[in-house]
Amino acid sequence: MKADKTLLKKVLSLPTAPFHEEFISRFVFHFCRKMGIDCKQDSFGNIKAIYKRGRFQPIAFTAHMDHPGFEVIRGGKKPMVQLLGGVPDRYFAKAKVIFCHEALIAKGRILRIVDKKRRRFWAVSKKPIPKGAFGYFDLPGFRLKKGKIESKAIDNVASVAILLNLLKELKRQKLKTHVICIFTRAEEVGFVGASGLVKHNFLSSKIPTVVLEASSAKAGKVKIGQGPVLRVGDRFSSFSPQIDLWLKHSAPKQFQRALLQGGRCEASLYVEKGYSVGCLAFPLGNYHNNGPKNYACEYISLNDYQNMLQWLVALTNGPLPKEVEQKEYSAIDKIFRRFAKRLTCIRCQAPRA
Repeated sequence: MKADKTLLKKVLSLPTAPFHEEFISRFVFHFCRKMGIDCKQDSFGNIKAIYKRGRFQPIAFTAHMDHPGFEVIRGGKKPMVQLLGGVPDRYFAKAKVIFCHEALIAKGRILRIVDKKRRRFWAVSKKPIPKGAFGYFDLPGFRLKKGKIESKAIDNVASVAILLNLLKELKRQKLKTHVICIFTRAEEVGFVGASGLVKHNFLSSKIPTVVLEASSAKAGKVKIGQGPVLRVGDRFSSFSPQIDLWLKHSAPKQFQRALLQGGRCEASLYVEKGYSVGCLAFPLGNYHNNGPKNYACEYISLNDYQNMLQWLVALTNGPLPKEVEQKEYSAIDKIFRRFAKRLTCIRCQAPRA
């Protein structure tokens, strides 16, 4: 079982930004329909793809479709744009960028900052850019280099690609399982799509859920190429211990386990709302296009991507979280029954005053 590099290239090359995930949304719908997988959308534009073969308890995987970018708030050949998401202002000023709007794809560059508080900049392009267009750094959509996957938007488009790869693999192997893949919007500006999903119960809180992410390897003190990460928490909260046990039980030989405090992810929101949730993450280089000296491609390891796919397939084809939890704790009970008789009461005499 190998990762589909062609699929990965197609998905990573798609334009995206917070509130402007339409290119990826259309691709997901087209891909699922072609594969014969049921696909639904809620009123916020979040997508639910359902693979069901037999009667089984469902498990869910989620990934957000956006990456930090900008939108055009005043059109023309010298448009005004507003940054969306965690991109440093110092890297954005004078950057080369791509503008997108329906069939329009145009190159341009950022001139200077206009309003620092609202993160607004003047830009320039040879073509007139309409208000409502969006854009991102002018960087390659996909590049393989010395075992690394490089892209303008690994976070979190690589997770979208691997979920589609998972659905393709489930169909190919005709696995008897029930898997729900959720694709959310506008995560980079505060979990907006996921918040709408939770409020309208687009994904039941009774379903064990795994959030897929790409998180800064440097901030999390993990190694790129040493395996995907079982993320036990972020800088906001810890995740569900039952799901942690389950993820660890099905992990490939090469994986890492860490807190990853470099940022927050949607798992924090799900925890707060009462979901049983865990997180798997790609160790990411140049997080949010923060290169050593300027904006640059994000990158992950191809080996980590391959191991992540194997991990996801194992999760869909193995025991459920409750079964793993019962097995783990029954082992502890067995030890207790073996040694409990040795815990005779020890009489303690209080020291004299």
